[in-house]
Amino acid sequence: MSLAAIRRREAGPRSHKRTARGAGAGVNSTYPYAFLLPAVAVFTVFFLLPAFFGMYLSLTDASTYVPDTHFVGLANYRLMAGDSSVLWNATWNQFLYAACVTVGKTGLGVAIAFLLNRAFAGARFLRVMVYMPIMFSTIVVGLLFGYILKADGPVNALLQPFGLAQDWFGSFDLALYSVTAVDTWMGVGWTVVLVLAALQAVPRELVESAQIDGAGPWQVARHIKIPFIRHAINLAALLTFITGMKAFDMIYATTGGGPGTATEVLTSYVYKQLNTGALGYASAVNVVQFLLITSVALVINRFVRRMEATA
Repeated sequence: MSLAAIRRREAGPRSHKRTARGAGAGVNSTYPYAFLLPAVAVFTVFFLLPAFFGMYLSLTDASTYVPDTHFVGLANYRLMAGDSSVLWNATWNQFLYAACVTVGKTGLGVAIAFLLNRAFAGARFLRVMVYMPIMFSTIVVGLLFGYILKADGPVNALLQPFGLAQDWFGSFDLALYSVTAVDTWMGVGWTVVLVLAALQAVPRELVESAQIDGAGPWQVARHIKIPFIRHAINLAALLTFITGMKAFDMIYATTGGGPGTATEVLTSYVYKQLNTGALGYASAVNVVQFLLITSVALVINRFVRRMEATA
């Protein structure tokens, strides 16, 4: 057999192996993306498509009472500009509600997390009790507090002898803050769990070194623990603010947007517009709400990242 024939014979299996390896590498490179397909499909069907459909409806005169739909361009947005006083009040209440809930849940959540991070009898039981309210239905909690805090309810019966009884959900000045207090009570457990998990990840060596150097509990918390868990606190505050900007069920269950427009927010305003059948106009308000939430979330996220970078 000639030398050329021997070389051709040896090269055949090697080239076949290289081809097989190349094919295997191609399969392996696309293999992880196959696991993303179900999630992408669900996100597209249940989130992206409804969002784009809502944007399309905002440019039409769609109504739940009239079958025909016509393209009207920016007419719904011009109608919103003419109804600016009501929308401005709803927008302001939505921001105020989100800010109060964020401060309440984040502040109380961090304080309770520091308390529960210590070893004492009943700590696990208290952790369960703090998180338990978030597992209840928001509508049920709202209706329950609507009964507890009504003008002739049990809370006012206890406060009446001291002259502290109030119409908590019926007062123009107190209604919004009363709803935020109930929402904070219900959802603070989520912040506690998030911050507590970050606290338990703080290296024990850092804490012990600071204590050896003479640092007290306040110095350790301020200079070691809080900087270490700042990312968890910022995340909890950002997500809480976004949730507050979309709040509806707690307000609907307690005040329904009243008294008057004292607790009217964008979500309850959209709900009332849907009850009138103005699907196109309600979609336009929803688009504006989406843009507001996105813009504010981006600004807050950028501010938080800069603060973390300079820390």
